[in-house]
Amino acid sequence: MVPYIIGALILGYTGFVVYKKAKDVKAGKSCCSSCSGCPIEGKCK
Repeated sequence: MVPYIIGALILGYTGFVVYKKAKDVKAGKSCCSSCSGCPIEGKCK
């Protein structure tokens, strides 16, 4: 039973991280240090 709980927690956290990253990209935020060659270069600035 414990492996299922741990797996569910990991899956839930992974889903949260992906959701947060997608939300940040849509808002124009990015964690990269350079916009040169970035596919969302026009949204950063």
